Amino acid sequence: MTFIPVEYHGVYTTGPEQFTCVLLRWTAQNRILPIWISPILAADLEARDEGFSPRRPGTPDLMLEMITRLTSGVAAINIVSHFEGVFIASVVFNDGEEIDARPSDAITLARALQIGIQVDEDVLTQASFFASDAILEEYFGISIESEDAEELLTPSASGDAAADADFEQMMRSLGMSESDFLDGQGDGFDAENSPEEKDTGSPDT
Repeated sequence: MTFIPVEYHGVYTTGPEQFTCVLLRWTAQNRILPIWISPILAADLEARDEGFSPRRPGTPDLMLEMITRLTSGVAAINIVSHFEGVFIASVVFNDGEEIDARPSDAITLARALQIGIQVDEDVLTQASFFASDAILEEYFGISIESEDAEELLTPSASGDAAADADFEQMMRSLGMSESDFLDGQGDGFDAENSPEEKDTGSPDT
């Protein structure tokens, strides 16, 4: 496997169903990988990203405490496979041991430990979609410095009509339209019927 570091861009909510997801970005290819999670886990992760500390330890806190006390420490957080919308992650320890995990748990752990997230290149190729700098800013509020500011002035949002068409087709396949993003701009994606929920047959809890 070839693992590629991705940027974490937080929790997003979109669509009339208010689906939630974590947004990861493959920087070199300007491709976006949404990892769909349940609204409850999304709210918890977003609160932690904003510096909230629960009065009593929750599951992520217990997980972190056990790892700190009982293991050699975490070396890497990887998303290793994807099949029919279901992602599988792994937690790799400093001693070489590795355990499977739900992506939502693995991402929460990565954020708590302040370590990066890596995704298998095949997973990125199969499950991510291209998004131009203009689309990232318009739909997700993500500002990416561009060497060519003229790109933002072209009739096509990305300067590549085919890429824009692919993006719109991908959105329609998820049951979403441009208005869904504009209505929830600044929030983003979401997840009750998200692909990852197929792991357990119910929302990612």
